[in-house]
Amino acid sequence: MMSEIASRPLFDDRDFAVRVDAPETGLDLAVWSRAHLVQLEALAARHPVILLRGFELRDEAAFARVRDVLVPKPAAYMYRSTPRVAVAEGIMTATEYPASEEIPQHCENAYQRDWPMRLLFCCLVSPETGGQTPLSDVAKVTARIDEADLDLVEARGIRYIRNYHTGFDLDWRTVFQTDQRTAVEAFCDTHDISFEWLDDGRLRTTQVCQGTARRPTSAERLWFNQAQLFHPSALGPEMMEDMLDIFGVDELPRDARLGDGAPISPVLLDNVRTAFAAEARDFDWRAGDVMIVDNMRAAHGRRAFTGHRRVLVSMGAMYSEQAPKQ
Repeated sequence: MMSEIASRPLFDDRDFAVRVDAPETGLDLAVWSRAHLVQLEALAARHPVILLRGFELRDEAAFARVRDVLVPKPAAYMYRSTPRVAVAEGIMTATEYPASEEIPQHCENAYQRDWPMRLLFCCLVSPETGGQTPLSDVAKVTARIDEADLDLVEARGIRYIRNYHTGFDLDWRTVFQTDQRTAVEAFCDTHDISFEWLDDGRLRTTQVCQGTARRPTSAERLWFNQAQLFHPSALGPEMMEDMLDIFGVDELPRDARLGDGAPISPVLLDNVRTAFAAEARDFDWRAGDVMIVDNMRAAHGRRAFTGHRRVLVSMGAMYSEQAPKQ
């Protein structure tokens, strides 16, 4: 019988994340991971987050070898929500937002009907200050949300409306990774996304997705959407008013409503944001760190930072849960 991998809690007051330190210096993480894959997977089944620290990992090529072990079939990042830069097949930078901005916690692709079950992060350059990737236990976040609100979004789903304006947010060519309208239309048809080409050449898409979801191995209900990010209230009161003045309520670059088109209560979304904030736990990145994340059981974000920060990500083990029909 193989011995378990030695681990310790990443956070003093939460057990969903653990840290595994290299047992000796100079160990190649790809080689070590392959040799200990059974134990690593057993640890991942118990803990949604595993931080691997102190191994030999200096560049993108080394991370690619680790990815081949832990995410052997990486997924393409399609129907994009944030700007990223591809650095290798199935590997991209973490979201390229300005260093002064904070990225709220979320589960990757929870605004879609298909999402990765596993994320793999790698820090190649740690920032001078800040830049942490806050993590939270989604089950504990969900427990802080009112049952009536969970019932509401579960029954009615979340409707995501996107208007692709030039110069605001991502354009449709970036989102769909093509400049061919026929390719966009084919993707939308395949994924049950309503689309409309407007007179000025702009695109509008609408899709209804899950409000809550259950892991394939568990009946536990989890808050699993990005309404709190897509809703204009995520911008803050002043910016939201500015965007409404510029675009009007029906032309916002992003919006989230209930599946039938009814508005979502700002109070509900504020409560969700409060729940994520209460459960957020931070750690400081070190160059060479690799982090395995169960994308349904752990949410992530990004703190503002100074200096240079280079964090890469790969995602895979795609899963789909049938969503409400439009």
